[in-house]
Amino acid sequence: MKHKTGTVTLLILTAMLNASCGLLDIDSNDSLPKAMQLDRHTAYLMVGDQLELHPAFTPDDESNIGVLWTSSADSVLSVGENMFNALSPGTSMVRALSTDGLMEDSCLVYVMRRWEMTDAEYPYEMMVYAKVTVHGQPFDPMTMILGAFVNDEMRGAGELMEWQGQAYVRFRIGSDISYYDPNGIMETVTFRVYNRQELLYEEFPQTLEYDGEAHGTLTNLYQLSL
Repeated sequence: MKHKTGTVTLLILTAMLNASCGLLDIDSNDSLPKAMQLDRHTAYLMVGDQLELHPAFTPDDESNIGVLWTSSADSVLSVGENMFNALSPGTSMVRALSTDGLMEDSCLVYVMRRWEMTDAEYPYEMMVYAKVTVHGQPFDPMTMILGAFVNDEMRGAGELMEWQGQAYVRFRIGSDISYYDPNGIMETVTFRVYNRQELLYEEFPQTLEYDGEAHGTLTNLYQLSL
């Protein structure tokens, strides 16, 4: 009789242990960490451009949760669902918060002035004939914009040209000073590229001192590369 009681007791304990293990499994699934991550955390835009952000959730079954979007500077970047419009130069931190209040992520957005100018803005100019390479790829005017700057002032745009089947980029860089300035004013020209497809902005390591001369020729192009 004692033997039967012990067997019953053992079976009950085993069942309770199995049940408790099942409960532990359920609890462990419920306690999986939840996370939301945006598809980018930094972006560069020009005024008038748009940015679209997409959140990814972990685990995947959290994807039915809604997202609330905010911009730290509404005058710089306006918010509409997951689409943002660049309104004026400046910086805005975009914050995404899940509607359950448990997950969040952010993206820092830099809004730049549009790189536009007219040839008549400056009385003097310097020409640069260049071969431009961006991370191993040639300059593509469909996705990239090139600019020549003195400090943060745009002085010239890069234009894709062709000579005897060879592609090259021409810069006409303007200035208010001639090649010789009696006051000894020197201007350093930097070159920048904006990738509108990748929303990236970068500066080339090569620089030139403004001297009113031509740099590079059609047979010996000046090298601009990142």
